[in-house]
Amino acid sequence: MSTPVPLAPAEAPPALRLVTLGVPLLLAGAAFLPDEGRPPPHPELLAVALLTGLGFWLAPRRLGYGLTGDGLVIQTLLGRTLLPYAGLRARRSAGRLGLRTFGTGLPGYLTGHFTFGPDPAVRNVRAAATRTGGGVLLESGGRTYFLTPADPEGFLAALARRGARVEP
Repeated sequence: MSTPVPLAPAEAPPALRLVTLGVPLLLAGAAFLPDEGRPPPHPELLAVALLTGLGFWLAPRRLGYGLTGDGLVIQTLLGRTLLPYAGLRARRSAGRLGLRTFGTGLPGYLTGHFTFGPDPAVRNVRAAATRTGGGVLLESGGRTYFLTPADPEGFLAALARRGARVEP
């Protein structure tokens, strides 16, 4: 059984939130434009608009963290990652996500590989976050993860109680 960890509220400029609404609407509108030899609507564009809108809506709702008996579970739209408490190092970070090198960057859903700074010890992270800063860095299996729990200090204390090494 997993104990859910609340996520920090999403942080995104209003213009970016409008883009996530506007892209599916623009695609849906384009499906009704006349095309040479084919009368509208164009079902393939409607399907793309629907799938894009569904992805934008569903992805942030699938992001989550859970504390299990074995380790920390990170849930994303496309899968889950288990980080065992044994060997897990965790700490707060004042750093921020930089450029996305691979992954998703929707408002409230930042997953994948990102540059990271200005932390001198960490240059790249795997993110599963709702915002670009104010998070926690976890090191496990030679990889560094950036997460954004709602209560970072409480999250670190819970990890420490389960055997993770929490650093200042």
